[in-house]
Amino acid sequence: MSDTMTAVRNQVSGKLIERAQTDGDFRALLKSEPHKALQQLLGVDPIPGFKINVIDEKPGEINIVLPAKIAQDELPDELLDLASGGVSFSSFVLYGDNYKKPAK
Repeated sequence: MSDTMTAVRNQVSGKLIERAQTDGDFRALLKSEPHKALQQLLGVDPIPGFKINVIDEKPGEINIVLPAKIAQDELPDELLDLASGGVSFSSFVLYGDNYKKPAK
């Protein structure tokens, strides 16, 4: 995975975990419907074609996830836009769940 993709993944994962630790309803949504949780947090699901596994650690255990190597040509256009700078990813993370769409 490229450095940019690693940074994007780490930023999204960190925000998901942070929100799940402080918001029980969001945690339940993340566990049951991770794509909807991404949509709620970012305002968009940047990886709709990917399967997302959420593991709820139990006391006394540690899970280590080794990310798969993903070729740039395997990524959906939405995620490529985020990683390539076509869209400011931080704007989704910082404002995604607080963003209000303009009234029509």
